[in-house]
Amino acid sequence: MPIVKVDKDPLVLHNDSVRFKLRATIPAGLVSEENNYTLLPEYQYGEGALPLEEIKVDESDLAGPGQAVEIIRNMSFPYMEGMDRGELRIKGLMEEVETGKAFTTPYMTLATGIISTVNLARVGQFAPGENIPEVGAYMSYDDDFMNMAAHELNYYFSKNAAQANPSSFNEDFVGELKSLVEKGEEINRIIVLGMASPDEGDYNSLAATRAQVAEQQVRVQLKKMGYEGDVESIDIVLQRKEPDWLLFRHLLRTFEGIDMKERDKYFDVIYADDTYESKVEQLKEIPSYNRFSKEKFGEMQLAKVMVMMAQDRRSDPEISAMANMYINGTATGDELTEAELARAATFNPGLKDKQLIYEAMLKKHGSALAYNNLGVVYLNQAHRMIKISDKNNKVNQAMRLFRMSNEINESPQARHNMGQAYLMWGDYGAAYLEISKANALAKDNPEFQRFNEGKRGALDIIRGDYKLATLRLDKAPETATNMFNKGLAYFLAEEYGQAAIAFEESALSNMEFGYAFYGLALVASQNSDEERLYENLKKAVQRSPYLKLRAATDLEFRDYFEEQAYIEAIK
Repeated sequence: MPIVKVDKDPLVLHNDSVRFKLRATIPAGLVSEENNYTLLPEYQYGEGALPLEEIKVDESDLAGPGQAVEIIRNMSFPYMEGMDRGELRIKGLMEEVETGKAFTTPYMTLATGIISTVNLARVGQFAPGENIPEVGAYMSYDDDFMNMAAHELNYYFSKNAAQANPSSFNEDFVGELKSLVEKGEEINRIIVLGMASPDEGDYNSLAATRAQVAEQQVRVQLKKMGYEGDVESIDIVLQRKEPDWLLFRHLLRTFEGIDMKERDKYFDVIYADDTYESKVEQLKEIPSYNRFSKEKFGEMQLAKVMVMMAQDRRSDPEISAMANMYINGTATGDELTEAELARAATFNPGLKDKQLIYEAMLKKHGSALAYNNLGVVYLNQAHRMIKISDKNNKVNQAMRLFRMSNEINESPQARHNMGQAYLMWGDYGAAYLEISKANALAKDNPEFQRFNEGKRGALDIIRGDYKLATLRLDKAPETATNMFNKGLAYFLAEEYGQAAIAFEESALSNMEFGYAFYGLALVASQNSDEERLYENLKKAVQRSPYLKLRAATDLEFRDYFEEQAYIEAIK
């Protein structure tokens, strides 16, 4: 029989895999010119087993005639749910070279179970019976974003035309401009963006001419309406806008009668690295294109006119009251500017109310803030869904909104949120890249960087870089979750004194957070402090059904499983 040992029993989860060193001595005689020998390791758990890398030995591995074969091999296997209470075992297979006959040894157990303490890292997940944490980063309204406070008007043109269009198509433009003039307030600035639809020729020339015509119409109408200020002195800025796939995507979202698969065909084209002209030709090949262009492209044949007034914003109570009228269905939402809608959303904690408000912002053709914040609402709604398919669909919708937000204005918030979305899919590598990008984008926003470092430090724990995790979590806000993750990083780095301090701070921050007490129980176990172990474990399992189940099988506490005090503590 060969002698086989591993360096860990139980095994330990590190990063996303279980790694160990196997040492084997195969006695003289089992390997020779006549015999080959193979070691067959596997990890058995539940009702199945995961075969591991075979170790084949033949005469070329012999140091000399009649000598034993010594093998040292670094091995690993991916961790999967349910593996904690399995066993690593191995058997030998000897084959006669000439006859092909094979003889196997009985299985030998090398290690029992896996310590998966790293899985305790909190990255926004929760177990049944636990409070559902809020995830994601909302963007906040900033007075510097003047375009958000602007009143946005649309001046429409006939297809392929750039002449003034006094038809009924522009009655809303005239009416809305008149309402602004009647307020009697000074106009600070006007920004005009010319646009064209994909089925119109020469985008750049047409869009530029439309912007000039819209500027003339604004001045003409202001004079007609009796604007009290000097019309000629108003700062009107004509901006050149690239082909606007943002509005295209908005119209696509509101285009009924096609399924998600058909919409994806459009997204595949517009996200491709290709010229505008080439994309237009590819769009024409999509079966629903003719109907889509007929129903929606007229809404892209326009100039956007953003009027910025020297006005006092409505008071918060006024904004809140008008937002509630909209939520209750007694107002259209057009009464509030985009900035006021953004402000109103902060007064409404309910996800459904926030969704309605941010969707109203998108109806105004939206902003980076509107796309990002609606995406955050979707992430938190996904968190509360039971069906996996519903949850994944909602996360996917959120990711699209974050991409749209970044296309308008790349932000640390949208990057962070994309990372959080990947976390909800269990893709830790992609999540780490996005959250790291968020940190780079937030170099002028130290408060956001601290928030972001909390999530990045938690991911460092999962990635197995415990020291780096402690450094990052040192910078993070001192929330119960961040302090627990910091304690966990110190614990996994075997710095138990520092771990205990962080776990205690986590408990003091939120006495209902069971993980903090579980962490203190882990430290007590390492210190053989049974009194503190039982005391903290009892507090942990009282606060979390998940931790109660985990404590019953967590191999960190294996030395105490048979103790009556332990059994009482986790009842």
